[in-house]
Amino acid sequence: MVLDDSVMARNDALREMMRFARAIVADGTVSDEEAKELRAWIEANPHVHGLPSVDDILGILANALHDGSLTETEREELGSLLERFGG
Repeated sequence: MVLDDSVMARNDALREMMRFARAIVADGTVSDEEAKELRAWIEANPHVHGLPSVDDILGILANALHDGSLTETEREELGSLLERFGG
């Protein structure tokens, strides 16, 4: 079975996002800048839109960054979700 281009593009984007998630949590914390960069990356990569785990991350980012910075609770919640997502 040959995967079509859209499936391959989605898989590639998910692998890239998983690497991004692992890099963000590697130091044990999520900075405001990392959160903003991740939100921008997700918004710029439509192949990952509509996936439940990505939508969960994007929802947390939208709520957490509405005022421009993460609270400690938001930072921990996002870090936990990214750890699970990044494997």
